[in-house]
Amino acid sequence: MKWCIVVAYSDDNVDKATISLTLANAALTEDDSVSVILMSEGVRLAVSGHADTLNNGEPFKPVAELISGVAGNGGELCVCMPCLKNRGVSEEDIDPRFTRIAGTDVLRILRESERVLQL
Repeated sequence: MKWCIVVAYSDDNVDKATISLTLANAALTEDDSVSVILMSEGVRLAVSGHADTLNNGEPFKPVAELISGVAGNGGELCVCMPCLKNRGVSEEDIDPRFTRIAGTDVLRILRESERVLQL
């Protein structure tokens, strides 16, 4: 199954960011394919080092570890460039594991996905 998981939160709701990324990792352990799209405030998770500061606590893994799990297990990590620009985040600050995308790319990923999750 192909999943698209949209993460629209960062520091503003670590719980939702954590649960979304935890589910992305769970889907990858089931041999599903996963595209994670960071949008809105979620784009801050793509800034190098930012996720290192976020931990929702047990029983969840820290956000940086969850992002590494997606990347290390074949998931696709994407970040919305217009959302970054809107927040004044420089493209040079983005973790290289993230693919930079725009609106048409989001729509393509959504069309290609069998299931979409946004918390």
